[in-house]
Amino acid sequence: MAHRNYHEIDANSPSACGRALGKMFGSIIRGYLAESREDEDWQELLNEAKPLLQQTARYFPAYVEELDAYADAAGVPLIELWAMSIEDELGDDDYEKCTTVVTNNGRLIAHNEDWDPDASDDICILKKRCGDTTTLELYYYGCPLGGTALSISSNGYVQAINSLDHTDWQIGVPKLVIARRMAEIRSLDAELNGVLAVPRSSGFAHNLVGSDGDVCVVECTAMRHSVRYPDTPSIHTNHLLSPTLRCFQDETDGKSTFRRYDSACDLARPGMDMASMKELMSDESRGAVSSLFNRNTIARAIVDIDQQTASFWLRRERKKGWIDYPINFLCDKTEFIA
Repeated sequence: MAHRNYHEIDANSPSACGRALGKMFGSIIRGYLAESREDEDWQELLNEAKPLLQQTARYFPAYVEELDAYADAAGVPLIELWAMSIEDELGDDDYEKCTTVVTNNGRLIAHNEDWDPDASDDICILKKRCGDTTTLELYYYGCPLGGTALSISSNGYVQAINSLDHTDWQIGVPKLVIARRMAEIRSLDAELNGVLAVPRSSGFAHNLVGSDGDVCVVECTAMRHSVRYPDTPSIHTNHLLSPTLRCFQDETDGKSTFRRYDSACDLARPGMDMASMKELMSDESRGAVSSLFNRNTIARAIVDIDQQTASFWLRRERKKGWIDYPINFLCDKTEFIA
């Protein structure tokens, strides 16, 4: 059994991947853009988005090629697709979102994706093969490149993203592009420093877990970053944990991030199974706003590396509960299982 909002694509190149996604989700994107165009600040946002697209084309031309093919297949201008995808970065709306828990020496990863109760229809589960990389992920239609929630890659890594509120910003490559690049990483030793050397306009927290259980937490602002290799249980929500970055912490919208962090730290154990992790990520003890499972939780995922299984939950299909998907591609750079 699979979710109704589970999709697959199989493509041999970035442009083929973009075309397939544009055909699949084009009607949704056209609806998003129709709404965006009614905003009186839309033209200003388009202008602000252009230099960030130029920076992305400089450092990640294949991703721009993918987006261009997506836009063409969806029947929308590239700059509008791009601006829509980074709208939260250029706008003033900030939402605390997401809790990530890693335990069992990096063999069990859980992630609650929080956004807004009205956004439950904006996320799905996508399995895609783009070139020689297969990815299974929680996928926002409004972030066409993917990689901005939880993703499992045949290159050997699971990535869970936490948004951050930080004070610095610059013209650079947006955080969603860096998230996609991190989602496809093959070797932290060989690639991480190069990715972090790319000028960013803003940053996420990237929880990266290798198929061998190694855990790496990368916190990024626009101009600074921190790399840690924590023991498990490892917890991250939406505030900066690195002492060297705390001076960049912007004012958070309420205390939810700290309360969720404290709850997860209290409940997580060094050894857990899928059932106990589901119970942890369903905790509602701190109320509708600050619980691990709260009114803004629109999707959840638990990845069990030992069992080669990822279990997903979507609010839009909550009556189905959790549904398991095989991830036996995790360490296979070529296999695609339809």
